Amino acid sequence: MELGIISLLLLAVAIAIGFFRKTNVGLVCLLFAFVLGKVAGIPTAEILKGFKPNLFINLMGVTLLFSILNKNGTIELLAWKIVSLAGSNKYLIPIAVFLMGALLTGIGPGSIPLLAIMPAIAIPLARARGYNPLMLAIIGCSGCFGGRMSPITPEGLLSYDLLRQSGLDAVAAVRSIYTAQMISGILIALAAFVYYKGYRIQMPEKGTEEKLSGFTGQQLLSLLGLLVMAVLVIAFKQNVGLTSFSVSAILLMCHAASEKDSLKAIPWGVLLMVSGVSTLMNLVIKTGGIKLLTAALSTFMNSYTAPAVMACTAGVMSLFSSGLGVVFPTLLPTVAELGQSIGVNPVELASMVLIGGTITGLSPISTTGGLIMATLMADESGTAKKDEEMKLFMELTGWALGILVVLTLLAGVGFYKIIF
Repeated sequence: MELGIISLLLLAVAIAIGFFRKTNVGLVCLLFAFVLGKVAGIPTAEILKGFKPNLFINLMGVTLLFSILNKNGTIELLAWKIVSLAGSNKYLIPIAVFLMGALLTGIGPGSIPLLAIMPAIAIPLARARGYNPLMLAIIGCSGCFGGRMSPITPEGLLSYDLLRQSGLDAVAAVRSIYTAQMISGILIALAAFVYYKGYRIQMPEKGTEEKLSGFTGQQLLSLLGLLVMAVLVIAFKQNVGLTSFSVSAILLMCHAASEKDSLKAIPWGVLLMVSGVSTLMNLVIKTGGIKLLTAALSTFMNSYTAPAVMACTAGVMSLFSSGLGVVFPTLLPTVAELGQSIGVNPVELASMVLIGGTITGLSPISTTGGLIMATLMADESGTAKKDEEMKLFMELTGWALGILVVLTLLAGVGFYKIIF
Protein backbone atom coordinates (compact mmCIF):
# COMPACT_ATOMS: atom_id res chain seq x y z
CA MET A 1 0.00 0.00 0.00
CA GLU A 2 1.46 3.36 -0.99
CA LEU A 3 2.32 5.96 1.63
CA GLY A 4 -0.28 8.47 0.40
CA ILE A 5 -3.11 6.05 1.16
CA ILE A 6 -1.57 5.13 4.51
CA SER A 7 -1.31 8.81 5.49
CA LEU A 8 -4.97 9.41 4.65
CA LEU A 9 -6.02 6.34 6.59
CA LEU A 10 -4.03 7.52 9.60
CA LEU A 11 -5.73 10.93 9.39
CA ALA A 12 -9.15 9.26 9.27
CA VAL A 13 -8.25 7.00 12.21
CA ALA A 14 -7.04 10.01 14.22
CA ILE A 15 -10.36 11.78 13.65
CA ALA A 16 -12.28 8.64 14.62
CA ILE A 17 -10.23 8.17 17.80
CA GLY A 18 -10.77 11.82 18.69
CA PHE A 19 -14.54 11.47 18.29
CA PHE A 20 -15.14 8.08 19.89
CA ARG A 21 -12.43 8.11 22.56
CA LYS A 22 -12.74 11.85 23.33
CA THR A 23 -9.00 12.26 22.87
CA ASN A 24 -7.46 15.43 21.45
CA VAL A 25 -7.11 14.81 17.70
CA GLY A 26 -3.94 16.88 17.55
CA LEU A 27 -2.23 14.64 20.09
CA VAL A 28 -3.14 11.53 18.10
CA CYS A 29 -1.97 13.21 14.88
CA LEU A 30 1.42 13.98 16.44
CA LEU A 31 1.78 10.29 17.34
CA PHE A 32 0.84 9.20 13.83
CA ALA A 33 3.10 11.83 12.25
CA PHE A 34 6.07 10.49 14.22
CA VAL A 35 5.30 6.86 13.32
CA LEU A 36 4.59 7.61 9.65
CA GLY A 37 7.69 9.76 9.34
CA LYS A 38 9.94 7.06 10.75
CA VAL A 39 8.38 4.30 8.66
CA ALA A 40 8.73 6.43 5.52
CA GLY A 41 12.30 7.39 6.37
CA ILE A 42 11.48 11.10 6.63
CA PRO A 43 14.01 13.06 8.74
CA THR A 44 12.75 14.50 12.02
CA ALA A 45 13.44 18.03 10.78
CA GLU A 46 11.07 17.44 7.86
CA ILE A 47 8.39 16.03 10.17
CA LEU A 48 8.59 19.11 12.38
CA LYS A 49 8.16 21.46 9.42
CA GLY A 50 4.46 20.76 9.71
CA PHE A 51 4.46 22.44 13.11
CA LYS A 52 4.17 26.11 12.15
CA PRO A 53 5.61 28.35 14.89
CA ASN A 54 4.34 31.56 13.28
CA LEU A 55 0.77 30.28 13.25
CA PHE A 56 1.11 28.97 16.81
CA ILE A 57 2.40 32.36 18.03
CA ASN A 58 -0.43 34.18 16.26
CA LEU A 59 -3.10 31.90 17.68
CA MET A 60 -1.68 31.96 21.21
CA GLY A 61 -1.16 35.72 21.22
CA VAL A 62 -4.71 36.51 20.09
CA THR A 63 -6.32 34.00 22.44
CA LEU A 64 -4.25 35.27 25.40
CA LEU A 65 -5.32 38.87 24.79
CA PHE A 66 -8.97 37.96 24.62
CA SER A 67 -8.76 35.62 27.60
CA ILE A 68 -7.67 38.70 29.58
CA LEU A 69 -10.65 40.70 28.26
CA ASN A 70 -12.93 37.77 28.95
CA LYS A 71 -11.69 37.16 32.49
CA ASN A 72 -12.05 40.78 33.61
CA GLY A 73 -15.57 40.97 32.16
CA THR A 74 -14.80 43.47 29.38
CA ILE A 75 -16.19 41.36 26.53
CA GLU A 76 -19.42 40.46 28.32
CA LEU A 77 -20.14 44.03 29.47
CA LEU A 78 -19.32 45.39 26.02
CA ALA A 79 -21.74 42.87 24.52
CA TRP A 80 -24.54 43.89 26.90
CA LYS A 81 -23.95 47.58 26.14
CA ILE A 82 -24.16 46.92 22.40
CA VAL A 83 -27.46 45.10 22.87
CA SER A 84 -28.81 47.86 25.11
CA LEU A 85 -28.50 50.32 22.22
CA ALA A 86 -31.52 48.61 20.64
CA GLY A 87 -33.75 49.65 23.56
CA SER A 88 -37.13 47.88 23.49
CA ASN A 89 -37.52 47.69 19.71
CA LYS A 90 -38.51 44.10 18.96
CA TYR A 91 -36.86 44.20 15.53
CA LEU A 92 -33.66 45.96 16.59
CA ILE A 93 -32.84 43.62 19.49
CA PRO A 94 -32.25 40.54 17.27
CA ILE A 95 -30.24 42.73 14.88
CA ALA A 96 -28.15 44.04 17.77
CA VAL A 97 -27.54 40.50 19.04
CA PHE A 98 -26.42 39.38 15.57
CA LEU A 99 -24.16 42.40 15.09
CA MET A 100 -22.73 41.94 18.56
CA GLY A 101 -21.72 38.37 17.72
CA ALA A 102 -20.29 39.33 14.32
CA LEU A 103 -18.43 42.41 15.54
CA LEU A 104 -16.93 40.96 18.69
CA THR A 105 -15.92 37.76 16.87
CA GLY A 106 -14.37 39.62 13.95
CA ILE A 107 -12.21 42.06 15.93
CA GLY A 108 -9.88 39.29 17.02
CA PRO A 109 -11.02 36.56 19.40
CA GLY A 110 -12.80 34.51 16.75
CA SER A 111 -15.73 32.27 17.49
CA ILE A 112 -14.10 30.14 20.21
CA PRO A 113 -14.75 32.49 23.18
CA LEU A 114 -17.73 34.33 21.66
CA LEU A 115 -19.75 31.18 21.00
CA ALA A 116 -19.37 30.44 24.71
CA ILE A 117 -20.49 33.95 25.67
CA MET A 118 -23.40 34.39 23.26
CA PRO A 119 -25.82 31.79 24.70
CA ALA A 120 -25.16 33.16 28.20
CA ILE A 121 -26.18 36.65 27.02
CA ALA A 122 -28.84 35.91 24.42
CA ILE A 123 -30.92 33.45 26.46
CA PRO A 124 -31.45 35.62 29.60
CA LEU A 125 -32.07 38.61 27.31
CA ALA A 126 -34.68 36.62 25.37
CA ARG A 127 -36.49 35.62 28.55
CA ALA A 128 -36.50 39.22 29.80
CA ARG A 129 -37.83 40.57 26.49
CA GLY A 130 -40.27 37.78 25.63
CA TYR A 131 -38.43 36.17 22.70
CA ASN A 132 -37.99 32.45 22.15
CA PRO A 133 -34.63 31.86 23.90
CA LEU A 134 -33.44 29.35 21.31
CA MET A 135 -34.20 31.83 18.52
CA LEU A 136 -32.07 34.59 20.03
CA ALA A 137 -29.25 32.13 20.85
CA ILE A 138 -29.19 30.94 17.23
CA ILE A 139 -29.20 34.53 15.96
CA GLY A 140 -26.29 35.46 18.23
CA CYS A 141 -24.29 32.39 17.22
CA SER A 142 -25.08 33.11 13.56
CA GLY A 143 -23.41 36.49 14.02
CA CYS A 144 -20.33 34.68 15.32
CA PHE A 145 -20.46 32.36 12.30
CA GLY A 146 -20.62 35.38 10.00
CA GLY A 147 -17.71 37.23 11.58
CA ARG A 148 -15.28 34.38 12.16
CA MET A 149 -13.37 34.70 8.87
CA SER A 150 -11.95 38.11 9.64
CA PRO A 151 -8.22 38.02 8.77
CA ILE A 152 -7.20 38.61 12.41
CA THR A 153 -9.25 35.84 14.06
CA PRO A 154 -7.64 32.46 14.84
CA GLU A 155 -9.89 30.86 12.19
CA GLY A 156 -8.94 33.48 9.63
CA LEU A 157 -5.24 33.25 10.40
CA LEU A 158 -5.27 29.48 9.94
CA SER A 159 -7.48 29.40 6.85
CA TYR A 160 -5.73 32.15 4.90
CA ASP A 161 -2.35 30.65 5.80
CA LEU A 162 -3.49 27.30 4.36
CA LEU A 163 -4.68 28.99 1.17
CA ARG A 164 -1.39 30.87 0.89
CA GLN A 165 0.53 27.60 1.17
CA SER A 166 -1.62 26.19 -1.64
CA GLY A 167 -0.42 28.95 -3.95
CA LEU A 168 -3.56 31.11 -3.81
CA ASP A 169 -3.67 34.87 -3.23
CA ALA A 170 -5.01 34.79 0.31
CA VAL A 171 -5.15 38.58 0.64
CA ALA A 172 -7.36 38.89 -2.43
CA ALA A 173 -9.57 36.07 -1.16
CA VAL A 174 -10.39 37.71 2.18
CA ARG A 175 -13.17 40.00 0.95
CA SER A 176 -15.14 37.37 -0.98
CA ILE A 177 -14.74 34.67 1.70
CA TYR A 178 -15.75 37.05 4.49
CA THR A 179 -18.75 38.27 2.47
CA ALA A 180 -19.96 34.73 1.74
CA GLN A 181 -19.52 33.77 5.39
CA MET A 182 -21.46 36.83 6.57
CA ILE A 183 -24.30 36.26 4.09
CA SER A 184 -24.61 32.68 5.36
CA GLY A 185 -24.81 33.91 8.94
CA ILE A 186 -27.49 36.44 8.01
CA LEU A 187 -29.56 33.77 6.24
CA ILE A 188 -29.45 31.51 9.30
CA ALA A 189 -30.45 34.39 11.58
CA LEU A 190 -33.36 35.36 9.30
CA ALA A 191 -34.52 31.75 9.16
CA ALA A 192 -34.55 31.55 12.97
CA PHE A 193 -36.39 34.89 13.29
CA VAL A 194 -39.09 33.82 10.83
CA TYR A 195 -39.40 30.22 12.08
CA TYR A 196 -39.87 31.27 15.71
CA LYS A 197 -42.08 34.25 14.73
CA GLY A 198 -39.86 36.82 16.41
CA TYR A 199 -41.96 39.56 14.84
CA ARG A 200 -45.02 38.56 16.91
CA ILE A 201 -43.63 38.95 20.41
CA GLN A 202 -45.05 41.39 22.93
CA MET A 203 -42.37 43.53 24.53
CA PRO A 204 -42.53 44.10 28.31
CA GLU A 205 -43.45 47.52 29.62
CA LYS A 206 -40.73 50.12 29.90
CA GLY A 207 -38.91 50.37 33.17
CA THR A 208 -38.26 46.64 33.60
CA GLU A 209 -34.72 46.77 32.19
CA GLU A 210 -31.78 46.60 34.55
CA LYS A 211 -29.31 49.46 34.38
CA LEU A 212 -25.87 48.38 33.23
CA SER A 213 -22.82 49.32 35.26
CA GLY A 214 -20.05 51.41 33.74
CA PHE A 215 -16.67 50.06 32.68
CA THR A 216 -14.11 49.77 35.46
CA GLY A 217 -10.61 51.19 35.12
CA GLN A 218 -9.26 47.74 34.26
CA GLN A 219 -11.91 47.26 31.58
CA LEU A 220 -11.27 50.70 30.05
CA LEU A 221 -7.56 49.90 29.93
CA SER A 222 -8.40 46.58 28.25
CA LEU A 223 -10.55 48.33 25.64
CA LEU A 224 -7.71 50.75 24.96
CA GLY A 225 -5.35 47.80 24.53
CA LEU A 226 -7.77 46.18 22.10
CA LEU A 227 -8.00 49.40 20.10
CA VAL A 228 -4.21 49.72 19.98
CA MET A 229 -3.87 46.12 18.79
CA ALA A 230 -6.46 46.63 16.04
CA VAL A 231 -4.82 49.85 14.80
CA LEU A 232 -1.31 48.38 14.76
CA VAL A 233 -2.41 45.23 12.94
CA ILE A 234 -4.84 46.75 10.45
CA ALA A 235 -3.32 50.18 9.77
CA PHE A 236 0.38 49.49 10.30
CA LYS A 237 0.46 45.81 9.19
CA GLN A 238 2.14 44.57 12.38
CA ASN A 239 2.20 40.87 13.22
CA VAL A 240 -1.04 40.08 15.03
CA GLY A 241 0.52 37.49 17.35
CA LEU A 242 3.45 39.60 18.58
CA THR A 243 1.23 42.68 18.85
CA SER A 244 -1.32 40.75 20.93
CA PHE A 245 1.44 39.39 23.18
CA SER A 246 2.81 42.91 23.68
CA VAL A 247 -0.57 44.37 24.58
CA SER A 248 -1.27 41.37 26.85
CA ALA A 249 2.03 41.87 28.69
CA ILE A 250 1.22 45.52 29.37
CA LEU A 251 -2.29 44.68 30.54
CA LEU A 252 -1.04 41.96 32.89
CA MET A 253 1.68 44.24 34.28
CA CYS A 254 -1.08 46.76 35.01
CA HIS A 255 -3.10 44.00 36.73
CA ALA A 256 -5.98 44.28 34.27
CA ALA A 257 -6.74 40.61 35.02
CA SER A 258 -5.29 37.65 36.88
CA GLU A 259 -2.29 36.33 34.96
CA LYS A 260 -2.88 32.80 36.24
CA ASP A 261 -6.57 32.79 35.24
CA SER A 262 -5.83 34.38 31.85
CA LEU A 263 -3.17 31.82 30.95
CA LYS A 264 -5.43 29.01 32.11
CA ALA A 265 -8.24 30.34 29.89
CA ILE A 266 -6.19 30.00 26.69
CA PRO A 267 -7.75 27.13 24.68
CA TRP A 268 -4.62 24.99 24.83
CA GLY A 269 -6.53 21.98 23.54
CA VAL A 270 -7.44 23.86 20.36
CA LEU A 271 -3.85 25.04 19.86
CA LEU A 272 -2.61 21.45 20.29
CA MET A 273 -5.28 20.21 17.90
CA VAL A 274 -4.37 22.73 15.19
CA SER A 275 -0.63 22.11 15.60
CA GLY A 276 -0.94 18.32 15.66
CA VAL A 277 -3.23 18.09 12.64
CA SER A 278 -0.99 20.54 10.77
CA THR A 279 2.04 18.35 11.47
CA LEU A 280 0.35 15.21 10.16
CA MET A 281 -1.14 17.10 7.20
CA ASN A 282 2.36 18.14 6.18
CA LEU A 283 3.24 14.45 5.82
CA VAL A 284 -0.05 13.72 4.06
CA ILE A 285 0.95 16.34 1.49
CA LYS A 286 4.54 15.08 1.22
CA THR A 287 3.47 11.45 0.72
CA GLY A 288 0.93 12.37 -1.97
CA GLY A 289 -2.14 11.87 0.20
CA ILE A 290 -3.65 15.25 -0.72
CA LYS A 291 -3.31 14.44 -4.43
CA LEU A 292 -5.15 11.18 -3.84
CA LEU A 293 -7.87 12.94 -1.81
CA THR A 294 -8.22 15.58 -4.51
CA ALA A 295 -8.51 12.90 -7.19
CA ALA A 296 -11.11 11.03 -5.13
CA LEU A 297 -13.19 14.16 -4.58
CA SER A 298 -12.97 15.11 -8.25
CA THR A 299 -14.64 11.84 -9.25
CA PHE A 300 -17.83 13.06 -7.54
CA MET A 301 -17.62 16.56 -8.97
CA ASN A 302 -17.91 18.64 -12.06
CA SER A 303 -17.91 22.40 -12.46
CA TYR A 304 -21.57 22.54 -11.38
CA THR A 305 -21.58 20.18 -8.41
CA ALA A 306 -18.17 20.95 -6.90
CA PRO A 307 -19.25 23.78 -4.54
CA ALA A 308 -22.17 21.73 -3.21
CA VAL A 309 -20.04 18.61 -2.68
CA MET A 310 -17.33 20.56 -0.84
CA ALA A 311 -19.90 22.30 1.39
CA CYS A 312 -21.65 19.03 2.22
CA THR A 313 -18.36 17.18 2.84
CA ALA A 314 -17.12 19.89 5.21
CA GLY A 315 -20.48 20.03 6.98
CA VAL A 316 -20.66 16.27 7.55
CA MET A 317 -17.04 16.16 8.76
CA SER A 318 -17.73 19.06 11.12
CA LEU A 319 -20.55 17.11 12.77
CA PHE A 320 -17.92 14.73 14.15
CA SER A 321 -14.78 16.85 14.41
CA SER A 322 -13.52 20.39 14.86
CA GLY A 323 -13.82 22.74 11.91
CA LEU A 324 -10.77 24.74 12.97
CA GLY A 325 -8.65 21.79 14.04
CA VAL A 326 -9.60 19.11 11.49
CA VAL A 327 -11.96 20.11 8.66
CA PHE A 328 -10.15 23.23 7.46
CA PRO A 329 -6.60 21.75 7.56
CA THR A 330 -7.83 18.63 5.74
CA LEU A 331 -9.91 20.13 2.93
CA LEU A 332 -8.46 23.59 2.26
CA PRO A 333 -5.16 22.22 0.84
CA THR A 334 -7.19 20.44 -1.88
CA VAL A 335 -9.04 23.44 -3.32
CA ALA A 336 -6.29 24.92 -5.52
CA GLU A 337 -5.57 21.74 -7.49
CA LEU A 338 -9.21 20.68 -7.45
CA GLY A 339 -10.41 24.02 -8.77
CA GLN A 340 -7.86 23.94 -11.55
CA SER A 341 -8.69 20.38 -12.59
CA ILE A 342 -12.46 20.89 -12.92
CA GLY A 343 -12.56 24.57 -13.86
CA VAL A 344 -14.00 26.12 -10.69
CA ASN A 345 -12.76 29.17 -8.79
CA PRO A 346 -10.72 27.62 -5.93
CA VAL A 347 -11.62 30.52 -3.63
CA GLU A 348 -15.30 29.59 -4.03
CA LEU A 349 -14.47 26.00 -3.07
CA ALA A 350 -12.50 27.25 -0.08
CA SER A 351 -15.44 29.36 1.00
CA MET A 352 -17.78 26.38 0.78
CA VAL A 353 -15.41 24.41 3.02
CA LEU A 354 -15.32 27.24 5.56
CA ILE A 355 -19.08 27.77 5.57
CA GLY A 356 -19.88 24.05 5.65
CA GLY A 357 -17.39 23.49 8.46
CA THR A 358 -18.99 26.31 10.45
CA ILE A 359 -22.76 26.07 10.22
CA THR A 360 -23.15 22.59 11.68
CA GLY A 361 -21.83 24.05 14.94
CA LEU A 362 -25.44 24.26 16.09
CA SER A 363 -25.47 20.47 16.44
CA PRO A 364 -25.96 19.48 20.11
CA ILE A 365 -22.85 17.28 19.95
CA SER A 366 -20.74 20.34 19.10
CA THR A 367 -19.45 22.87 21.63
CA THR A 368 -21.86 25.60 20.48
CA GLY A 369 -24.95 23.42 20.50
CA GLY A 370 -23.93 21.90 23.83
CA LEU A 371 -23.56 25.34 25.42
CA ILE A 372 -26.97 26.40 24.12
CA MET A 373 -28.51 23.25 25.59
CA ALA A 374 -26.76 23.68 28.92
CA THR A 375 -27.89 27.30 29.25
CA LEU A 376 -31.45 26.59 28.19
CA MET A 377 -32.01 23.46 30.24
CA ALA A 378 -30.68 24.65 33.57
CA ASP A 379 -33.45 26.35 35.58
CA GLU A 380 -32.94 28.53 38.63
CA SER A 381 -32.10 25.57 40.82
CA GLY A 382 -29.81 24.07 38.20
CA THR A 383 -32.00 21.08 37.33
CA ALA A 384 -33.17 19.98 33.89
CA LYS A 385 -36.00 17.80 32.65
CA LYS A 386 -35.10 14.77 30.53
CA ASP A 387 -38.02 15.03 28.11
CA GLU A 388 -37.37 18.70 27.39
CA GLU A 389 -33.68 17.97 27.02
CA MET A 390 -34.34 15.32 24.38
CA LYS A 391 -36.75 17.64 22.56
CA LEU A 392 -34.12 20.38 22.47
CA PHE A 393 -31.47 17.87 21.36
CA MET A 394 -33.60 16.88 18.39
CA GLU A 395 -34.47 20.50 17.60
CA LEU A 396 -30.82 21.57 17.46
CA THR A 397 -29.97 18.48 15.40
CA GLY A 398 -32.72 19.47 12.99
CA TRP A 399 -31.32 22.98 12.71
CA ALA A 400 -27.77 21.72 12.01
CA LEU A 401 -28.87 19.20 9.37
CA GLY A 402 -31.48 21.51 7.86
CA ILE A 403 -29.00 24.34 7.45
CA LEU A 404 -26.50 21.95 5.87
CA VAL A 405 -29.11 20.74 3.35
CA VAL A 406 -30.09 24.32 2.46
CA LEU A 407 -26.43 25.38 2.13
CA THR A 408 -25.74 22.42 -0.17
CA LEU A 409 -28.72 23.34 -2.33
CA LEU A 410 -27.74 27.02 -2.47
CA ALA A 411 -24.19 26.07 -3.46
CA GLY A 412 -25.55 23.63 -6.04
CA VAL A 413 -27.75 26.22 -7.78
CA GLY A 414 -24.89 28.73 -7.91
CA PHE A 415 -26.17 31.17 -5.27
CA TYR A 416 -22.66 31.99 -4.05
CA LYS A 417 -21.25 32.51 -7.53
CA ILE A 418 -22.51 36.11 -7.42
CA ILE A 419 -19.72 36.78 -4.91
CA PHE A 420 -16.83 35.03 -6.66
